[in-house]
Amino acid sequence: MKTVSLLASTSLLGLAASAGAVAADAMPAGADDPVEEILVTGTRFELSLDQIGRAVSVLTEEQIELRQQRFVSDALRVLPGVQITQTGAVGSTTSVSLRGLPSNQTLVVQDGIVLNNPAQFGTSFNFANFDTNDVERLEVIRGAQSTLWGSDAIGGVINIVTKSGADGVAGSGFFEGGSFGTFRGGANVRGGNDIVSGRVSLSGVRVRGFSSADEANGNTEDDGYENYTVSAKGLYKPLDNLSFQTVLRYQDSQNEYDGVVNGVVTDADEVANTEELTVGAFATYTMFDNRLSHRASVTYVQTDRLFFSDAGISFDNSGSRLSYEYQGKGRPIDQVEVIYGMEYEEQESQTKVGFGGDQAIDTWSGYGLVHLRPLEGVSLTAGVRHDDADAFGAETTFSGSGRIEIPYIGGALRGSYSEGFRGPSVGELGFNPDLRAEYSNSWDIGLERAFLDQRVRLGVTYFDQEIDDLISFDLNAFTYRNVQRFETSGVEVSGDFRFTSKLSMNAAYTYLDAFNATTTIAANNQPDHRFNAEIAYRPIDKLTLSTGIWFNGRENEDGTQPLDSFTVVSLRAEYALTDYMDVTVRIENLTDADYQDNFGYGTAPISAYGGLRVRF
Repeated sequence: MKTVSLLASTSLLGLAASAGAVAADAMPAGADDPVEEILVTGTRFELSLDQIGRAVSVLTEEQIELRQQRFVSDALRVLPGVQITQTGAVGSTTSVSLRGLPSNQTLVVQDGIVLNNPAQFGTSFNFANFDTNDVERLEVIRGAQSTLWGSDAIGGVINIVTKSGADGVAGSGFFEGGSFGTFRGGANVRGGNDIVSGRVSLSGVRVRGFSSADEANGNTEDDGYENYTVSAKGLYKPLDNLSFQTVLRYQDSQNEYDGVVNGVVTDADEVANTEELTVGAFATYTMFDNRLSHRASVTYVQTDRLFFSDAGISFDNSGSRLSYEYQGKGRPIDQVEVIYGMEYEEQESQTKVGFGGDQAIDTWSGYGLVHLRPLEGVSLTAGVRHDDADAFGAETTFSGSGRIEIPYIGGALRGSYSEGFRGPSVGELGFNPDLRAEYSNSWDIGLERAFLDQRVRLGVTYFDQEIDDLISFDLNAFTYRNVQRFETSGVEVSGDFRFTSKLSMNAAYTYLDAFNATTTIAANNQPDHRFNAEIAYRPIDKLTLSTGIWFNGRENEDGTQPLDSFTVVSLRAEYALTDYMDVTVRIENLTDADYQDNFGYGTAPISAYGGLRVRF
């Protein structure tokens, strides 16, 4: 299959952002160019989009480059059901929530390694420092997915797949500069042969910034940011049926941020230092003409955070995950595939300055999954998982999904039922050792339809989810308790339109009704209506123009402070100087909209950036 072209990539965005499983290779890239098939791995099975019954979205490296998005959170923003919340300027804490649920119920996985930080009181992952320089593909699986990945996957899973090695030697690099004293740069080198291959990536960013506390409230101090990242992936295949893979990612960042005084976000001399280390080693052995495989892995994640204020160190925490896993995969006949496995995980958290202390959780897990294709156009999956943690007890979760192609109308019906749980974090257990796990069940149903020789694709999904025993902080008692119930439902609509070989558009709309059923207060930072559109136009072969439009409806903040709706528009251009060099230009917030998407925190005014990309 041929490589995805830049213009074809924009069509793929809507295809992948649709309600779920649309075959990527069915969308024409041009008169004669088939589009490369996309395989999704976040479901643990390697399945093409037309075999998945769950609500899944995929973003590729080509799509991310086309829109010049430098952080993973920026790329995820365009997808249905995804909400990004940031506490001010670049580098400040950035959370991603799915379908209106708290961000600590989103599980984040990189190359099979769970990234959620145990030292966070909600074990959420901070996306502020994860750039896209080494990213090959992003997968978002919406709805409870604990059967696949265990704790924290109540809202869904974000699976980050980084770039691998390649035959021969290849590489790329970029640098750009622009508003707020921004300078970014990065490089990738890939190479190898049939036996050994690998990839090394370096990237860095330095930003003078703007005030994290909204300047409209009289705050003027700029909050700067620095981040340096190195990552690598290696593969050694001494035999056709035996391979060893390693994954490494290390980042060191520093960001200035503002504090909250009497409930008001205001300028402050606050600095946070963060170091994140991700390491994984995987060994895979296949048998019987690849019909049976065994994989053993050891993975480790360490996150250290140190916070400074005028008086010195104000808070610190250090969290780690160490995991040992065995996974078997069998395909007794072509229509049946099974996955089974066991995992042991150790979570640890240490706090020397502040609340939390030293805590640890050990968890044993076992799981089994099956994928069936009994008839042409029918795909079914089911699974069960049991997790037993020494700190909060045992949980068993079930899931099932299916996708059926509808004859004669060129569409497909899909649906899923999933259960999920989030065990209390080591930080939360430091306050209350008697906490129970949150538990959730969710279901969704979707319909997909293609028109006009695959040039128009539409998808719609209805979803419903409930969470019991939600962990909440009781300020009066100054502790965490299992006291609340949360409900969320809504509709996700997406469309992909290929008007001509030069012009395409994709769009996603989400209607959301998310609220705390115990207090009857709407969820914070979750708009009822959200819309994104991406339009790409290539007037000549060397020039690609694109625009992004993001509408965010009215939001609730703590039940008392509504945030007004807003619209943000961006423009981008990319011109190929040669076959190996591109010039890029980007204008963000073109209309200079003055808005907040997190109460009291500032957002960037109109800004411009220019850069250069090279390949060899």
